[in-house]
Amino acid sequence: MKRRDFLTASAVAGVAAVCGTQRVSAQEPSAGGNGMPKLTPPEKPAQLNLCLQWGGIPGSEIPEKLDFLEANGFGAVEIPSGDWPLKNVEAMNKAMAGRKLFLATACGPSDFSYAEPEKREAEVQKFLPIIEALGAMKSVGLILCPARGKVPMGFKELREDFVNNTGKRLAEHAAKHGTSIVLEPLRRNETPFLRQVADGARMAADIGPGAAVMGDFWHMQLEETSFMGAFICAGKLLAHVHIAGLKERIIPGVHPEDVYVDGFKGLKLIGYRGAVSFEGGWPKDPADPKKGIPQEEKTKLILNMVKLLREQWAMA
Repeated sequence: MKRRDFLTASAVAGVAAVCGTQRVSAQEPSAGGNGMPKLTPPEKPAQLNLCLQWGGIPGSEIPEKLDFLEANGFGAVEIPSGDWPLKNVEAMNKAMAGRKLFLATACGPSDFSYAEPEKREAEVQKFLPIIEALGAMKSVGLILCPARGKVPMGFKELREDFVNNTGKRLAEHAAKHGTSIVLEPLRRNETPFLRQVADGARMAADIGPGAAVMGDFWHMQLEETSFMGAFICAGKLLAHVHIAGLKERIIPGVHPEDVYVDGFKGLKLIGYRGAVSFEGGWPKDPADPKKGIPQEEKTKLILNMVKLLREQWAMA
């Protein structure tokens, strides 16, 4: 039996087993008095807002990329971090005006696990102007990973510093500018520190206003016992979702293993209305594995993904 299958059938009734003690307080005891947690119905029904990252959107100019998203059933757009938001605030705001799309997150590398305080401070200072630009663009937030690779700080020390210092300051700055920092759990081969959605949600709750968490189906495939349970654990703190193939980290729909109904059930149960954004690569050219597939093939795969995910959302 797969690890995920163990809790899938009873993820709602057994949410305490999935979340541990981290978010059980957000659930109400069942009316029957059997001690099982009961989900509070969401204020608004969940909504599937499919999203693409900037580099994967066909087109070269900003309006051209946004036109493609709107014409093909997408609800949001994800942009790069770094200098991109700083250079494109005005152009992006102009191009987004009057559209039904919303600006999801900005995604880029981060690491707050340096042993030297001055390096951690430099990381904070690097992101302050990016957060301001995202606020000006009405973005959901900035994706951050507290640690990557080998961590020189102790876990307790790292968590305390991020929650009470580096991450908290960035979250406060984000809240001031109408956006947020979005913590991303990674796989165990990517970080030893934050690997489960419930952990990220607990950290975001401890940080306070301006902090949220995200889930990534690819990372969750290895680290979570249940997609549904993980999303339920995050609840209202879930601000973004990444999606990719489950057998390979490529666009969903290439392999029959790409089934997300369990996770979509969790998103529906918490009334999730954020973005579900594709983050991954592309299948190799069967004729020449070293050669990338042409753009027209990528576009076909994007449209196939849209169809697949909408069908699975309806099944959830």
